[in-house]
Amino acid sequence: MSHSDLYAEVDRSAYTNALAKCSPITKTFFALSSLILTVSAQSILVPITIFVICTILILGLAKVKSHLYLDLFRYPTLMITLSCVIIALFGSGAPLIQISLPWTTLSLLGGISFSVNTFFRVEGALSCLFFLVLTTSITDLCILLRKAHVPRVLVEISLLIYRYIFVFLEVSEKMNTAQKLRLRPSGWIKRIRSIALLAGSLFIRTLEQGERTLVAMNARGYDGTIRVLEDFPAPRKITLLGIVIFDFVFVILIFLTVNFGVLMK
Repeated sequence: MSHSDLYAEVDRSAYTNALAKCSPITKTFFALSSLILTVSAQSILVPITIFVICTILILGLAKVKSHLYLDLFRYPTLMITLSCVIIALFGSGAPLIQISLPWTTLSLLGGISFSVNTFFRVEGALSCLFFLVLTTSITDLCILLRKAHVPRVLVEISLLIYRYIFVFLEVSEKMNTAQKLRLRPSGWIKRIRSIALLAGSLFIRTLEQGERTLVAMNARGYDGTIRVLEDFPAPRKITLLGIVIFDFVFVILIFLTVNFGVLMK
């Protein structure tokens, strides 16, 4: 799946999932509280549990496509895996194996405990964020930010940036396809020059698109405020109480597992 298709699927899922009509306050409260619990845990038990719960909610309750959920994890998981390998090699702790090189000494498994803990923390945090992204539309989030008294200019800039991510990806994919159809030259030097030309043309095209968008908004009576229909449902008190109890249980679990096993910070 290309990047433009992936972002389009994410946006489509936010509007069409089974939890789309639920209160964004409830979903945001659950996602942020779970995120704080995940990054605060000292053992891997809490992040793994929250990861499983968020995955069940996303795939089972929200009915999000499994391939979309896995595609979102692909690149972040690859990056955190490489980072954790570096932490394991160069981290602090008693090394099990040392490899002497001319310029340095690699301590294999020196920071394995911290690297494994970091990996599961990040994966758990990603699942919390993906729950919010895949089940809540950008419009609902902007309304929620306005109700939280976030400066209006920041909310509107965020909305425009989100919109132009899709425009940027769509234009870049079309230009990249046009280069391929014109038999884009092979060789590293020629490819770098081709990418540079693509980036320059893309910058110009995005500026032109921005000007056209501003003209269209002014023609529709834009006065500096982007107005949306603010009619999302109110949160259910029983649901919020359930999330509070859920958080309280995990806070107790965090304190009970401070010295759990060897995978500690």
